[in-house]
Amino acid sequence: MKKTLLSSVFLVLALAACTPKSAPIKNQNTLEAAIDKQMGGKGTCVILADTRSGKVLYQYNDDKACNAPLPPCATFNVVTDLIGLDQGLITTTSVAKWDGSPQPVRAWQTNADITKAYKNQIDWWFQRLAGAIGHDRYATSLASFDYGNKTLAGPLPLFWQGPHSGGGLTISTHQQVDFLRRLYTGKLPVKPETASFIEKLMVDETRGSSTISGAIGSCPSEADGSSNVGWWVGHLKSPSRDMVFAASVDADEAPPGLEIEQTLKDLFANAGLWPQS
Repeated sequence: MKKTLLSSVFLVLALAACTPKSAPIKNQNTLEAAIDKQMGGKGTCVILADTRSGKVLYQYNDDKACNAPLPPCATFNVVTDLIGLDQGLITTTSVAKWDGSPQPVRAWQTNADITKAYKNQIDWWFQRLAGAIGHDRYATSLASFDYGNKTLAGPLPLFWQGPHSGGGLTISTHQQVDFLRRLYTGKLPVKPETASFIEKLMVDETRGSSTISGAIGSCPSEADGSSNVGWWVGHLKSPSRDMVFAASVDADEAPPGLEIEQTLKDLFANAGLWPQS
């Protein structure tokens, strides 16, 4: 029995040792100048952190910008999927039927499982799942996840979409990084198979032996719609790096999350963080 226990301990330690520790970012000045030019400003924050240790490897802008409470917008879909899947409200293959109502995006006018809904950000699908989760499940899960300000103020299907939609849930860029680090290191209170599926669901692009995973989001950050926030958050893994990251732009004319993603992918490649396309 003792030998078996010791063998298990040594196996865990060996696996941990095999996890790549991110190398220092050598081209920080190049990255800084590029962000300044492409999407910089007082409302911009970009953070890259080592997944294993949580050490911040790079931060664009000061802590005031990076600790600013912002609505998570559609990056919150990751949380909704985690809860719904972990608590058995959906499975990895269950399909929800579109009710035939007109949708603002043609790609939403379809039946969808969790994968199609996530990839296409199908609003009606997430609103329906949010209704199934309900207030109490959300409250318990947000507290156990230590997610943002953990408030459910506002209408249930929209509380993550900012004050313009009546929602009061906020999260800072630093908090996004911390949440993702706990997801990718198995420290969220969900089943391992749930976390593993969500990690695979978030995979966005692979170049050679390097993979970027993520979630995007965009929504008004002020009740009157005068300011908007765009997000791209996720995980970058390569033979020499294992990082979580979060980027936010809060401004009158903030670029949407998809544009932030496309811009930063190019900037990451130019800074040598992952291969050129």
